[in-house]
This record gives sequence, structure tokens and C-alpha cells, in this order.
Amino acid sequence: MNDNANRPAGGLSRRRLLRHAAAGSLLLPMPFIARGALAEETFRVGWIRPTTGRLASSFAPLYAGGLIAIDEINAAGGILGRKVVTVEEDDEASPAKQPAVIKRLKDAGVSYVVGPTGSPQVLSSLAFTTPAQMIQCGIANAADQGDAAKYPYNYMCVWSTEQEGEAAAAYMANQLKIRKIGLLQESTPFGEQAGNATKRKFKELTGQDPASVQVYPATATDLAPYVKNLQAAGCEGVIVWMANTVHIGMAFNAMAQQKWLPPVIGHVNLFNDALFDLVPLEALQNVYGIYYKNWTYTGSEQVPPRNMELARKLATVETAKGIQAFVAGCPHYDFLYLLKTAVEQAKSTDVAAVKKALDGIRGYKAVLGTINFSETSHAGIGMEDVTLASVASAKDPRSFGAIRERAPGA
Repeated sequence: MNDNANRPAGGLSRRRLLRHAAAGSLLLPMPFIARGALAEETFRVGWIRPTTGRLASSFAPLYAGGLIAIDEINAAGGILGRKVVTVEEDDEASPAKQPAVIKRLKDAGVSYVVGPTGSPQVLSSLAFTTPAQMIQCGIANAADQGDAAKYPYNYMCVWSTEQEGEAAAAYMANQLKIRKIGLLQESTPFGEQAGNATKRKFKELTGQDPASVQVYPATATDLAPYVKNLQAAGCEGVIVWMANTVHIGMAFNAMAQQKWLPPVIGHVNLFNDALFDLVPLEALQNVYGIYYKNWTYTGSEQVPPRNMELARKLATVETAKGIQAFVAGCPHYDFLYLLKTAVEQAKSTDVAAVKKALDGIRGYKAVLGTINFSETSHAGIGMEDVTLASVASAKDPRSFGAIRERAPGA
């Protein structure tokens, strides 16, 4: 992205400088930019996402909320009067690309980073943003990424995988009163972490272990044998930890074919409208996904006005259609507003001052819930904001893409 290495000896010409500024890259030689008005007029945010590679199109919608936040913030005067601009870096969704990506952003003088997406990618980037003291928020749910002692510059504005597992186990045990549960989980760090949290919480609440735990490889082409094992074990409810829509479709099709439709709870990926093309609607009537309370409605309770406004904007994002609920649960919208709040509270863009302000955030009413940070914890979402919602309610006009009906008693 930065062509300084190919720059003629005389430095950037006025024409090339204007072309860089017009393109929005803003990756100018740092001694020059520090002296220029450009540095004073913009607030630059590193924007790490794949723009090439097989995951580019599927990851692109996940940044929609962040782009909406930037538009809103800029329309309201920016951050400390500065327009927010993104400094894009293509990581190809690869953990191996993170060191070079972070180095380019650091060399460009960027101190605040949105992205990357995925726990392996975020963990890889943290190995470099942490010593570089770059404040960061990516899309990842591993609980330890909210450990401020381990990652003092990383801020989690989403639930953790452990919270998901606990919420699913608690609903099965306390609300549905089911004692024979089954787990169907993918053989990935996500599947393992969520499964372990589920087993631990279920044991705590009921004194029992799952009746059956079925772990399938990421390369599985048929989940019917695993579903049959759950049914044979007498499971009365199933918790599925899977992130691949194709695998989700396989699992529910197998249940429908076996005429076995127990209550099912799973990851937010269940809120993908493509599932209705893969699975009979009747197979989804008693299926619930983990979601944020702010994004759910009940017979007497509606979503907050700010969420409704964002839902309307997400409905206009073509690439987010069918997955608005997943996109709505991404952290970038809230993080950018938190960053604005901290910078303006600190009256400075100095990282140390902004970090201190972020660590002092208490009771911040965000789209995803009430955010609380401290010097020891950067896991902002509490269990009170994690709930379950009906997958089938996507067909209800009240759901308006990103919104879902809260599960009974959740």
C-alpha cells in the first residue's frame, strides 16, 4: 500500500501528494505528515480485513456497522473535530499476514485499529499490536482476549465464547428443565471452548454431564451419523457449536429426516437466512441462537430506538442481506463510538490518555449492551446482556432483518 520505497529521491511531488490524499490512503512519509495539516484534520483508524482471497466477500459485510458509525460520527463533526478516515490493509484473512499488516500500520503512524476478523487472526495481530501499544478491537470471542493484563490495548465489545456456552447450558437446565442434553460441536478451538463452557456450567447447575458429546471434523460431509448418536443416547435437547452454515444445514436436515426435532440452541450463525433454503421451516420452530438482549423483542418489549435506527441502515447494505443479525452483533459500531467518547473525554489522541479513558468506561449504553471496562478487564459485555432468540422469528415482520424474538423466559 505504501509506495515510499519507489519514491524518487526528490520526495513526493505535489501531484502525487494530491493523488494520495484524494484516494484516502493517507500513507505519507511520517516526518512529512507530522508537519502537515493533514495529520491535524483527520483521525486515522487502521482497517484490517481481507479484500482478496476466498473470505473477502463473506467478511466484507461484517464491517458494515463500523462504516455506518464512521458516517454518523463524521456527520456530527468527527472526533475532536477531525474527520475519521480508514487506512485499509488486506490481511487475506490469514494469521500469517498479521505481522506485516501491523508493521505497515505502525510505520504509517496509526495507533487505533479495527479488525482483523477471527480468533486466530486477532491473536496473531495482538502479538504485535500489544508491544506497539496500538488500541485494537477485532471480531473474536475467545475469553482471554478480554484479559487486560495479557492484552492491555485490546478491547472486547462482544460476548465471549464462554458466555455463549454458559447461556446455552443455563437455558437448557433452568428454563427447559432438560437433564439429558447432547452436544454437537465442530473440531475447532471455537467448538472446544464453547463445548467446555457448556459442560462446566451444565454440571454446576444440574450435577450431570451431557448424555452424549459428538465432535465432528471441519471436513465432514455428512453429519447424520453424529445426529443418530445423539438420538440413540436419549438426548432431550441439543446444543450445537458450529460456525459453518453448510454443516448447520446438514445437522438440521438429518434431524428432520430422522423425524427427531428436539429443542436446539447454538451460535449466532444460526441467524442466517440461507438456513431457510437448506432446512424445512418446521425443523427450526424450536431452535434458538445466542444473541444480544438489545437486539430482541418480546410481546411487551421492543428494541431500543438506536438499535432500530441501525437495523434500518443495515437493511440498505446489499452485502448484509440475509445475515443482518450476524452483522448487527459485530463490535465495530460500538467500538468507534467508545473510541470517540474516550478521545473527547481525554481531550487528546495520545494513546496513553485514551487508554486511561477507555479503562474508566462504566455503564456505557452501547448497541450491543451496557459496556464496562476497567484496568483489569477489557471484556465489556456482561451476562445480563446475553440472551437467546428464536431462529424461526426471522420470518416475523417485526424482526426487520437484524432483530429477533427473545426465547420464552430468556
